[in-house]
Amino acid sequence: MSLESADTLTYCGNPLDTTPAGFGELRSSAEALSDVAELRQRMAEDGYLFLPGLLYRDQVAAARQEVMDRLQAAGILDGRYPAFEGVVKPDHTISFMPQLAKGNQPLMKLLYEGAMMDFYRNFLGGPVRHYDYTWFRAKTPGTRTATQPHYDVVYMGRGTRRLYTSWTPLVDVPWEMGGLMLLENSHRQEQLVRTYGQTDVDAYCEEGNARVLVEAARNAGRELTAEERQQIRWNSTGAYSPDAIEARKQLGGRWLGAEYQMGDLLVFSMYTLHASTDNHTDRIRISSDSRYQLASEPVDDRWIGDDPPIHGIRAKRGMIC
Repeated sequence: MSLESADTLTYCGNPLDTTPAGFGELRSSAEALSDVAELRQRMAEDGYLFLPGLLYRDQVAAARQEVMDRLQAAGILDGRYPAFEGVVKPDHTISFMPQLAKGNQPLMKLLYEGAMMDFYRNFLGGPVRHYDYTWFRAKTPGTRTATQPHYDVVYMGRGTRRLYTSWTPLVDVPWEMGGLMLLENSHRQEQLVRTYGQTDVDAYCEEGNARVLVEAARNAGRELTAEERQQIRWNSTGAYSPDAIEARKQLGGRWLGAEYQMGDLLVFSMYTLHASTDNHTDRIRISSDSRYQLASEPVDDRWIGDDPPIHGIRAKRGMIC
């Protein structure tokens, strides 16, 4: 189905601008896969590489079956249909389920062996390490599970900035299922990189946290400035904005997406703003987020080990602001 003939794409129930000025399709780099210099140039230019069919579809299917069996056992899927189809019971709402990745051997094989690792060794030009933590999305139908627009560096910027995200769909994702979308050229917006891009969601100001900012404004008899409100929001959630539609209006560019197939891979930088749209089907949309870097470069230890700190108390870092 072409974008022109697809049903309206929505974010939290509100229609996105799908005119050519507001929305476009990702550029495929499948034909450039053997040209490392070209891949690196495209990453620098676009902030992403869309690689249709890079992964083996049978391996994706095996990981999908394991996930769907777990969702079936958890009572989330409609038992009248095969688990593999992922038909959701009415009135179930979930979005983020990292436990679906734990002990999931077919998924680990897909993400951390074979074609995926071969790609990164070639693209990065040396031995590669991946984060031990695997993010997993399970997006049920409705308008309450869309991912808010954000940079990944906000959540994992304590190691190398030459870190890359693999977004791996485990189902075919037509437009109406609500796949990932990237904001065009957002990695090249210098003001955004210098401000929002310096946020660490697990850092807090020992002398300038949200409470202090609010009290200082109150004592001065004034309202919080727009910049203060924005900084409080960035530090509390990590998202650039709660609204992908408004974010595009503020930042310009187009949202870019695709109708993804099992076996497709989308790779993007830490400074590529991304979000997702609503799922208008009756099926669950499952995908993983995994991260890769050169083994020789510093790593963010929030995501390393058998029991990584993640965003818990061990990850918090106080600063004098």
